[in-house]
Amino acid sequence: MTSTTRSHRLIDLHVPPGRPDRAELEKHLSGGDPAPLLMALVQITGDVSLLDQFGPPLTLEPRTGGRLLPVGRLPEEDRAELHRLLIEALAEDGPTDYVQVPDDELFLRMISLVAGTEVDPEFVGVVKEQAGFVPSTPAPDEAAVGDFTVAILGAGMSGIGAAIALADAGFSYEIFERGDDIGGTWRINTYPGVAVDTPSVYYSFSYELEAGWSRCYPLGGEYQDYLRRVVDKYGVGQHIRFNTEITSMAWDDEAQEWIITTTQGGRTVTSRAHAVITAAGFLNRPKYPDVPGRDTFAGVSMHTALWDHTVDLAGKRVGVIGAGATSVQVVDAVIGEVEHLTLFQRQPHWIQPNHLGKGIVPDSERWLLANLPFYDRWSRAKAYWFISDTNYPVIRVDQKWAAEHERSISPANEVFMQRCMAHLQASFGHDPDLLAEMTPDFPVFGKRIVRDPGGYYAALASDRADVVTSPLTEVIPEGIRTADGDLVELDVIIYATGFTLDFLSPIDITGRGGVRLADQWAQGEDPRAYLGGTVPGFPNLFVTSGPNSSNGHGGGHNFLTEIVAHYIVRCLQLAVASGARSIEVTQEAHDAFLQEIETQTVGSIWDHARGAHTYYRNTTGRVILPNPWRMVDYWRLLRSPEPSKFVLRRDEESSR
Repeated sequence: MTSTTRSHRLIDLHVPPGRPDRAELEKHLSGGDPAPLLMALVQITGDVSLLDQFGPPLTLEPRTGGRLLPVGRLPEEDRAELHRLLIEALAEDGPTDYVQVPDDELFLRMISLVAGTEVDPEFVGVVKEQAGFVPSTPAPDEAAVGDFTVAILGAGMSGIGAAIALADAGFSYEIFERGDDIGGTWRINTYPGVAVDTPSVYYSFSYELEAGWSRCYPLGGEYQDYLRRVVDKYGVGQHIRFNTEITSMAWDDEAQEWIITTTQGGRTVTSRAHAVITAAGFLNRPKYPDVPGRDTFAGVSMHTALWDHTVDLAGKRVGVIGAGATSVQVVDAVIGEVEHLTLFQRQPHWIQPNHLGKGIVPDSERWLLANLPFYDRWSRAKAYWFISDTNYPVIRVDQKWAAEHERSISPANEVFMQRCMAHLQASFGHDPDLLAEMTPDFPVFGKRIVRDPGGYYAALASDRADVVTSPLTEVIPEGIRTADGDLVELDVIIYATGFTLDFLSPIDITGRGGVRLADQWAQGEDPRAYLGGTVPGFPNLFVTSGPNSSNGHGGGHNFLTEIVAHYIVRCLQLAVASGARSIEVTQEAHDAFLQEIETQTVGSIWDHARGAHTYYRNTTGRVILPNPWRMVDYWRLLRSPEPSKFVLRRDEESSR
């Protein structure tokens, strides 16, 4: 590995005293959410009695007025008094000794008021961290890390997060990125309408909150710009090798290092590192349907991950193959341009209605997030609460309920289903045949639930579009022929058919004793790992976005990115503190964990809804992608490695 300059910087979450302009503060307070405003006031003043004063009249109302989440409400008199106290507290002679991090007891009182319910103490730690009050990155271990180097595969969100976590702990690292820019998903996907489907107030690193999001669900380019700012701020860019594709990795047991073979500009380059973190995700290679004749099409065809921005869709007959999240965003974005759009749908998704319109973040909300101390953190805490484990009952099967209901598995699941059904009825009630075609025959969350950007159902209900559910039989120069014998003539074919589920299969990874990871994981078809990230026989190899590690019921990829990076650093610190050069999970720990997954998966929506076509299961039916626990449970599992679950080897033990 090329020598890199070690960056050692502890993430400082200290909030400096703020003195926002009084006129601006007065102007924007009325647009703020009273609950985060109250919590900010408590931390600014240190006056806990404010919770007794404003807590009882504070209520939480359903989402209204374009709000993303339920919003706090105070009687007008109390609201005016809260605003007056905030203005007074932030005056020039106001307090400057902020309560930076409330103790656990106080935090519990505060988050319960923000959530509008009694929050169980078990959630305090994870919400504190995810809201940005305490760093997710572990502090440096007392043991010096020495010359221990780490290679990171990929410069997307996971790779960037891992790099920052490693630097905070004092480790040297280098990132290998096959593209010419950072961003991962947000570098690859530039199709019209591409956007994040996690709320922007939450979808960022907890130590690097962003106040300037233009929308409640940020656009893809906007998120790419955010990641670039993070890379610049934390000095990650100087450690990245761009246009460098890893072709193979082999463990050298004598040296206790990974030998990494890459291609750069047509030449082969070999590097070494003590440990490797894979941050390439599991969805990388564009996937196409197995339909003959794709190359014979006389018009323009492209995959959404390889979007050709020179193609003008105006006045064209466009076919979109696929009905998942990408297809929904593309159809919404291009329907106003095309002459006619045909959606080729194998199986409909459950689509959540859009109550936000374009979801523009109000100016006052953006100002408060940027200028009022602690308001951003409490807004993020609130977002995390409502999109995380409060949704867990939706994916757990109530056997009695499921036996009596065709399309839901529990009362909580029914609530989501009815919300989606109402959207279906409102959009397609005038057309019973189309309504039937667009209504899934499996419970909601049986496959990834999709958010309507605002115009997807409206597009399909218009005269400008139609839906074809007959299977595709062939592509011919004129268009697509279906199993019912119809020919759909097209000018453009858009493949919104997702990605191949790789799980590192494109890279030849050889572990201790010549064992190949591809063989153990059936070429990516049956991946298995301890806590989603470590495999027996592969020392110092850590997989992010590994098998059974994704959140299936809520949160965002940023949650997984941070808790996994934390765990990896703790594993490396354990090895270094023990004087070891390698750390490897035992076969016993690995197998026992897999049994826990199998046990917990029973009773989940993915085990129950077998009729849903989803990449969450492999061809044998085993659930391989989501983890079956609550987010707080998985967070707790990844707090610190158990030494008994690992083999730690020193140099002299490497060949034994």
